[in-house]
Amino acid sequence: MLTFDITFWITIVQALVLTFILNAILIRPIMRTLEERKAKFEGLKGEADQLAQKAEEALQEYEKGLAEARFKAQGERESLKAQAREEEKRLLAQAAQEAEAYKEKVLSQVRAQLEEVRRQLQQQVEVFSRAMAEKVLGRPL
Repeated sequence: MLTFDITFWITIVQALVLTFILNAILIRPIMRTLEERKAKFEGLKGEADQLAQKAEEALQEYEKGLAEARFKAQGERESLKAQAREEEKRLLAQAAQEAEAYKEKVLSQVRAQLEEVRRQLQQQVEVFSRAMAEKVLGRPL
């Protein structure tokens, strides 16, 4: 059976004194350190969240700028293509004009040569016709 003598009460007092001493020396500082660590961790987590949000915003801004640059580049590309088409049309028209002018020049030269040949042949027609008539008749005219 249990007896509640003085040693029982001394043990309870010792336990209570030890609890208060350990609480003051060990438990409270450890709890304070844990609370400080928790606060630091949450502060760092908040900072990390803010940095992640800033990084996401920067990425979105970058993507927006990239999309604008692509759109602008597409517009410039189309503009340059249109200019190139106009230049091509102008060059083709110029080449066609030059070719037509060269054709007309050559055609006029051929016509002039043809007229010269006709004129020379016209002058020689009488000589040829007389020679043919002499051959056909077999006597000089």
